[in-house]
Amino acid sequence: MSPKITAIGNRKGGVGKTSVTLGLASGLALLGQRVCVVDLDPQADITDTLGGVGDFNIFDVLYAGDMGTLGQAAVASSWEGIDVVPGSQDLARIDTESLVGAELRLKAAAQSSQELDAYDHVLIDLPPALGRLTLNGLIAAHNVVVVTEPGAYSVRGVAEFLQTVQKIQSAPYLNPDLVFSGIIVNKVSSPRTAEHKFQIEQLLEAFGDQVHEPFLPLRTAMQDSQSGGVPLAKVGTRGAAILFEYFTQHAKRINGGN
Repeated sequence: MSPKITAIGNRKGGVGKTSVTLGLASGLALLGQRVCVVDLDPQADITDTLGGVGDFNIFDVLYAGDMGTLGQAAVASSWEGIDVVPGSQDLARIDTESLVGAELRLKAAAQSSQELDAYDHVLIDLPPALGRLTLNGLIAAHNVVVVTEPGAYSVRGVAEFLQTVQKIQSAPYLNPDLVFSGIIVNKVSSPRTAEHKFQIEQLLEAFGDQVHEPFLPLRTAMQDSQSGGVPLAKVGTRGAAILFEYFTQHAKRINGGN
């Protein structure tokens, strides 16, 4: 059975997209799901955190443009139950070089990939931009989750990202079956400041029940997890335990669509 492919992104950087991808991967693994994370961000932060090392990375997959090769690049990470297709700084070349069918290469690599069938979920960590790499992720995915923070430009950033999603959904030759699976609000102050309360109200007014709770609180535990290269469950603080519980709730929602 083919895995459920979920792209996770926002056009704006700094919202904690990579942190949320890691949290969702850990939550899905806790639920007994077999998870592979595809690092489509040229910064390759998620690869560094997971400790995935391989001779064949996501740049090699996209640059070659061969059918069914995505699963061949997956390697075991240092996090139990989670594999990774390693990222590469060379990914920036995909946005600039002349390539045939550049936006469709990840979809082609995922199709008929027997190795990918070993997973229940594939999570794609998109770059903070709306170029070719993001298009590759959205065209290959079954679902897309938007990550944002309660900042001054959060509503605008989400709206602009969703405009790209809608264009892909509206084109029969791209990905008309792509499902928008909601918005996760990250880095919420606790207790909430007046600004964060206001921005969350703006998000709810604009997107309604597409904004999913629980909102993820701003905790140093997430930085501790990434800098230490260990899952939240192993950080061992109360803040980490709260975050992990919240991520697991979001993971259950993603898994429920299987």
